[in-house]
Amino acid sequence: MGSSVDLSDVPTVDVHCFSFAPNEKMSKHSLARLFTAGGPTVMSVKTRPGANELGTSVAYGRLIHELSLLLGTGKDEADVLAARNREAHNFAGYVKMLMEDAKLTTLFLDNGIEPTPFEEFSSFVKLRLRRTFRIEPLIKRLLEDSRDFAELLQEFDRVTAAAVTKGGFIGFKSVIAYRTGLGIEPASETDARRSFGRRGVRDERGWFGPKVKLLRDFLLRRTAETAYRHGVFLQIHTGLGDTDVVADKCNPLRLKAFLMQEEVLKTKVILIHGGFPYTTEAAWLSSVFHNVYFELSTPFPPTYMPALSKRRILDVLEMVPASRVLYGSDSIEIPELHWLAAKITKRSLGEALEELLSSGVISEKDARRIGGDVLSKNATSLVRR
Repeated sequence: MGSSVDLSDVPTVDVHCFSFAPNEKMSKHSLARLFTAGGPTVMSVKTRPGANELGTSVAYGRLIHELSLLLGTGKDEADVLAARNREAHNFAGYVKMLMEDAKLTTLFLDNGIEPTPFEEFSSFVKLRLRRTFRIEPLIKRLLEDSRDFAELLQEFDRVTAAAVTKGGFIGFKSVIAYRTGLGIEPASETDARRSFGRRGVRDERGWFGPKVKLLRDFLLRRTAETAYRHGVFLQIHTGLGDTDVVADKCNPLRLKAFLMQEEVLKTKVILIHGGFPYTTEAAWLSSVFHNVYFELSTPFPPTYMPALSKRRILDVLEMVPASRVLYGSDSIEIPELHWLAAKITKRSLGEALEELLSSGVISEKDARRIGGDVLSKNATSLVRR
C-alpha cells in the first residue's frame, strides 16, 4: 500500500448507526455469524449460513487482524478472541478504548432498531449521543390503531413534531425503500386518504404491514416539511441492504421527482449508504441538489466492505462538494463494528486524498480540511440544537 494522508487523529462523528447490547463474552460462532448472515430479516427467506462458512469471510479476517493489532496479540484467532473477552469483562472500559482508538466522539443513533434502550446505552457509552427518529414504526402503529385517516394524520403530525421539540431528536429517518421503494410520487392528501382505505386489502400488505404506497409517499413529504420547520434533517435509506429491500426500486435516481418538490428542496436530505452500489447516481443527486448530502456507510456492515474503499471515496470526492459528504457506519450488534468501520474509512479516505494531493489537485492543507469536513465538521453543521 502506498502512503496516505493520516487521518487517524481526526475526531469523528458517525451520523448513522445503532446501539448495541453489552456483550462481555463472544465465541467464534457468535462473532463470525455477523459476517455471514445476509441481514436481520434474512431468515424470512430461510437462507442460513452453513457451519463451514463461519470465519471464512475476508471481512471477518480483517476484524481479527485489526483486533490483534489493537490488543497486542498474535494473529491466532483463539488468542485474539480470548484477549477481546478479557478486555470486554469491563465492557464500558472496553468500549471506551475502542472509541478512543477510532477517535469517535459522537454517534447519531437510529431509534428504529434499539438492541439496548437509549438510557441504558448512555450509561456505558460515554460519547455524545444523538438520536434520529425512524418514521416507519410509527406509520405501522398508526395503520393498525387509527380509526380513520384524519386521526392517523393528526397523530403522525403530533408525534413527529414532539420527537424534535420534546424528545430531543435531531433528525428523521425513512426506510421507505424497504416498504414501497424510492419512486415517491407527489401524492395529495386525497390520494393518501384513498390509500389509507386500502390498508386491509390483502394484495396491499407486506412483511412490514400495509404497503399503502401513496399514503407512505404523502407522509414522507410531510416528514420533510416537519424537518424543515424544526431545523432538522431527513435521512433516507438508498441502495441495496437487507433481504426485504425493494431491490428493483432502490436506485436513488428514483428520488429525483421527490427531491424536486418545493417542500423537500428546503430540507437537508441525507442519502444513507450513498445509494450503494449506485454510487454515481447518488453522487449526481448530491452534486446538483444543494440540500442533498452523500453518506458513505456500507449498506450492511461489515460484509460489504467495497463501499468503504479508496476507489469509491475518490469517485465521490470527484463529484460531490466535500462540504456535503458525511461519514456513517450503519453499525449495530457489537462496538467493534463501529470501531472497525471508522478505522477502515479513515484509511480509505486518507488514501483517496493522498492520490489527489500527489496529482497536484489539492494541497496538504486542503487534504486535512476535507478529511475533517467529511469525518466531523459537516455532521456538526447539520445540527442546530
